[in-house]
Amino acid sequence: MSPLIVTAALLRKDSRILITKRPADKQQGGFWEFPGGKLQSNETPQQALQRELREELDLEVEVGAIFEVVYHRYDWGPVLMLVYECRPLSEVIRNLEVADHRWIAVEQLPEYDLLPADQPIVDKLLRQGQRGEYSAVGISSSAAR
Repeated sequence: MSPLIVTAALLRKDSRILITKRPADKQQGGFWEFPGGKLQSNETPQQALQRELREELDLEVEVGAIFEVVYHRYDWGPVLMLVYECRPLSEVIRNLEVADHRWIAVEQLPEYDLLPADQPIVDKLLRQGQRGEYSAVGISSSAAR
C-alpha cells in the first residue's frame, strides 16, 4: 500500500510553535498536530501546504526549507509527512477547520496529546532546543502505536 502523502507546517513566532487541534468529528479527532494536510494530485507539497493553511486557519504563509520527513504506519495505513519551515504572513488566525490553535514553547510540546506521526518532529525540536540548533534535514520513522 502506497503511503498517504501529507504536508505539515512548522510555524514559529517569538520562540513559540503553532499547533492545532483536530475537530472531534474527524479521524483522530481531539489530537493536536502541526497544521497541514493531504496533497491533491495537481499540486506541489508547497502548494498543498499553502492551500491547507488557508482552508484550515485563513492563514497565508511563505513556505521555506524542508525541516523533516517522517514515515509513520497507522493501523489504517502508512503516512509520509513532509514538514516545512513556514513563515506566517499575517498575525490573524481563524479556526475554520480546526477545533483550536495555540502558540506554545517547544518545551511545552510534551504536555499536548499530539498525533503519533508528529512525535519525531517534537523529538527533533526538543533536541535542537537543548543544543541551540534550528535547521537540518533528517528522515525519521516511527512504528504504529
